[in-house]
Amino acid sequence: MTPEYILRKSLCRKPHCGSDDPQVNVRRATSELENLGFAPSYAEPGYTQPERGILFGNWNYFPSAVTSLLEQYGYAIEWSDEWSTCEGCGKAVRTTADSYAWQPSYVILHECEIVCVDCLNGDAGEYLESLEDTPTHALNLPSIDPAQYGYELLQDNFENGFHPGQTDDPKKIYAKLTAEGHSHILFSVDSVGQFDIRFSVWEHKENV
Repeated sequence: MTPEYILRKSLCRKPHCGSDDPQVNVRRATSELENLGFAPSYAEPGYTQPERGILFGNWNYFPSAVTSLLEQYGYAIEWSDEWSTCEGCGKAVRTTADSYAWQPSYVILHECEIVCVDCLNGDAGEYLESLEDTPTHALNLPSIDPAQYGYELLQDNFENGFHPGQTDDPKKIYAKLTAEGHSHILFSVDSVGQFDIRFSVWEHKENV
C-alpha cells in the first residue's frame, strides 16, 4: 500500500487537530495529501535513514494513528514547514532549528536554490567567494574547511553574545582588516549557543 492510499483511507476519521465540521477537515486533508512531500533519505546529519523514505506534510490534518502506521511501514514523518529538499540530490534538509546549537546543513544559491552540504562539498569555492568581504554574512557549515579552498586563517576565537566580554563585532573587525590592506575576507561561524556565537576570520591566500 502506498502512503497516499493509507492517508486517503483515513479521511473519514477525525484528524489530530481540526475543525468541528467534518467536510472542512476532509478538504484540508485532501489538499494536504495532494501536496505531500517526499525525500528518499536525509542529508541532515544525526538522523537514522528510513527504510522507505521521508514524508512531509501538516500532520494535524490526519489521525495520529495513521501517521504511526506509516512509520511502521518504514517511512519517517516530518513537518513540511520545518523541512525542504536539496535541489541536487533530493535529500531532506531541516530548515527550522531544533536546538540552540543547530546550524543548517544546506546553503541557498542563486537566491532560491537549496543545496545540501553533501552536494556542496568539494565544489564550494563559488559559494565561499560569494561570502567574501561581507561582514553581515558568514560560512556556517562546519563540515566545509575554508583552508581546502585557498583560504588562510587570520584569527579565530572571536565571540559575540550576552556574556561579559563577548563583544567582537564583525563589522569593526572587517573595517580594521581592510584598513590594514586585507581583502577577500571570509567570516566563518564556528559554533552557536543559546546566547552567543563563536567565529573566525579567513583571507584568500592570493591576497596573503
